[in-house]
Amino acid sequence: MSGSDNQLDMMSEYRETAFRSDNIPKQHALESPDGFVKLLEGSDLIERLAWGRYSKLNIHERPKYAEAHQTQIQSGNRLSEGRAWTHRQKPKDLIKTRWQLLLMFAGAMADYQIVGFFMACSFAAFVFGAVREGLLLAVQYGTWPMIGLAAMRLFFRYPFTWFLERNPDFIVKDLGCGFFRPTGMVKFRTWREETFEAPFIEFDPYISYHVQPKGPVSYKLQLRHRYSGWQTAVAEVHSTLKEELYAHWDELQRYMDVSQPLPDIPALEPYRHLDPTTAQYDAAGKRQRPANYWAMLDLEWWEKEGYPAHMEKIRNFPWGSLEDQMQYSVPNLNEATMA
Repeated sequence: MSGSDNQLDMMSEYRETAFRSDNIPKQHALESPDGFVKLLEGSDLIERLAWGRYSKLNIHERPKYAEAHQTQIQSGNRLSEGRAWTHRQKPKDLIKTRWQLLLMFAGAMADYQIVGFFMACSFAAFVFGAVREGLLLAVQYGTWPMIGLAAMRLFFRYPFTWFLERNPDFIVKDLGCGFFRPTGMVKFRTWREETFEAPFIEFDPYISYHVQPKGPVSYKLQLRHRYSGWQTAVAEVHSTLKEELYAHWDELQRYMDVSQPLPDIPALEPYRHLDPTTAQYDAAGKRQRPANYWAMLDLEWWEKEGYPAHMEKIRNFPWGSLEDQMQYSVPNLNEATMA
């Protein structure tokens, strides 16, 4: 097989539905939401992000990711297919449904204030029982809630956490969901426990803010399917780290954009030579880094100097200056979207 034939065979890996920022096809117009929804979701609560223009700044470059990459190489242990972020798929929705509520409960048991509140309620009930029924009956029946709370906190804090750290596959299942670069498709589970799948270009990216039960505000990056309303979360950060969500969206777009090389991050370094666009990019010397850059990176330097400087670039980048290319593909995008 000649070099040109081999190149064509590699490029055939990408389907016609794959996302190409330099060739976004024309799409259907949006149905305008009614006045109430427009008022509610189009306020300062939600910000719609731009499509198809990039800062080339990655978010998954934290020292812990580089360290995990190097550890995996040294140990030879790789995540199983379906769980690993590769040149073909960025997986999501891996937690088994029945475990999600248990993990939320375990998180509540790890919170001092929540446990303290219920412990105070239990103690108040004990005192009330002692006054009304007598101390002996209160001790006999009223101490069980406090003992139970203490036992659950200890269980979820130690043996439960210890077990999950050593057996992560116990609560993880490949649901076949994720972001698929070669096909340009997105697949996720809805709140109805159904699977929804649609082309990446049919989603609009939003940042919304959420007030947590204990008060702090967080920002969430969500993709909302513009023709059905189904949405899926991509990332969530504290309100002081909002710029990180712009980098999340920038990185995710470039991952799905087959006209761009894979984001240069630790998790994807082992797969760069397997992705057609990235392989050509690297072969042309455009990466300007060794093939094993992340595998051989000085972690101490990266944590103290390299990564802080990188995050400073993310914080200072003029994200609002990126032109939205999707507005040229969807006729009434600016008029009918939520923000």
